[in-house]
Amino acid sequence: MTDNTPDSSSFSFNDHKEEIIPCATQAIQAAHEQIGTDIKELTKEAQEFLLAYEWTGDKKELEMAVKRACVLSTGPYLEVEDFDLKHRQARSIGKFIETRLKGFMRNIKRFESFNLYDMVIPEVEKALIIMVLKETKGNQIKAAMLLGINRNTLRSKIKKLGIKVKSK
Repeated sequence: MTDNTPDSSSFSFNDHKEEIIPCATQAIQAAHEQIGTDIKELTKEAQEFLLAYEWTGDKKELEMAVKRACVLSTGPYLEVEDFDLKHRQARSIGKFIETRLKGFMRNIKRFESFNLYDMVIPEVEKALIIMVLKETKGNQIKAAMLLGINRNTLRSKIKKLGIKVKSK
């Protein structure tokens, strides 16, 4: 995003609240150009949410939050729920995984040496990547953006995890 504010490494929205909505609008446009999302408008409630939110990071944090909201939103407007959904889903996914792992842990306690981390993390990562690739209809650039990782990192993970990608 190009603008006239100080460079993003030293920029803080705590000192420049007036920049939040213009930066969010730029991020909506960037999401449209980079990921192909529809152009969205921020509802008044979403604007108030963005203004009230305690931004601990730089402009990149806001930009990523808005781009995710553009992807998650199903309508022409960005609602507060589109921003909040990520956090609610992360909590519910965490609870789901915790519940599943508790049952698994009861069964493996008898093994003295068991590398649970190396077994579970690749499976969760593989399932997530497959799900996002399906959602983006195999578009690896969009999938990488949605996952918040570099396209080359995604391709490396696809190869490492043995994920079959259907060509268009």
